[in-house]
Amino acid sequence: MKGNNPERWNKLQDALDEKLQLNLLGHLRKVTTYHFEDDTLYLEAATKEEEGFLRKDAVFHQLELFAQDVMKVDKVKIRPKP
Repeated sequence: MKGNNPERWNKLQDALDEKLQLNLLGHLRKVTTYHFEDDTLYLEAATKEEEGFLRKDAVFHQLELFAQDVMKVDKVKIRPKP
């Protein structure tokens, strides 16, 4: 997985593990790239199916809330799979 801040990324995964959010954690581990830019976390899923899962309203809302709390980002954006 590629990313520009592994320590910050791992902090989110650790928080999900602690809170037993194992389904969401499993899907985040399949993300191929992440990138922090200003107060936004950008994610690219491994497949179109994974992208679809992360874009589901309830899943996306939960992910954004965790990211805002743990990593102090304002937004999460899912980049379309090419």
